[in-house]
Amino acid sequence: MKLRLTAAICLTVALFAQTVSAATLAELKLINPLEESRGWCVDLFAHLTGGLPIGGFQGHNCFSYMDGGPTEDQGFDAEMYADQGVIRLDYFDICMTVHEPRAGSFVASEPCTGEDVQKFDIQDSGEIVSRSSPNLCLTMGTRLVTGGGGEPIHLIRKLSFEDCDSAIAERQQWELRTTWQESTPTRERPYN
Repeated sequence: MKLRLTAAICLTVALFAQTVSAATLAELKLINPLEESRGWCVDLFAHLTGGLPIGGFQGHNCFSYMDGGPTEDQGFDAEMYADQGVIRLDYFDICMTVHEPRAGSFVASEPCTGEDVQKFDIQDSGEIVSRSSPNLCLTMGTRLVTGGGGEPIHLIRKLSFEDCDSAIAERQQWELRTTWQESTPTRERPYN
């Protein structure tokens, strides 16, 4: 009886696994690489799988150069974004959230709830616009700091939601990418 029950459980688990498809992981990458040949990506304040997802999101050089695909702290569910406008970090099962409906808002990482503060539209030109505050675009900050590790050394920038502004389009235009491709910097790199 115990063997039959175990076999039935294994069959049920196998059938369930076939109906659940794995997410296609994609980096959320700034179109303009600025000074970073690896590109700039939305990144969780964590280290790959080792951090707690409580600090929100930051701009960081993309990590896909390390193994050819999005890492745990930069791998977003491409289908969920395309279907629902939700920017969900797959490994941690958390969603990008507008912390406050005003310019300068923190880019929070929160449990996914389906609320409008967690839904976004990507414009044809690449701006990621909050559905809850359609005047706000995901924006890469101007201040650059070193992030330790890497060769050349990793770089970090603040992320926030700011008023959508064509004058700063190079820091507000994004794309999803699933495979690694080196970028040609448009600015000189300050740290090596």
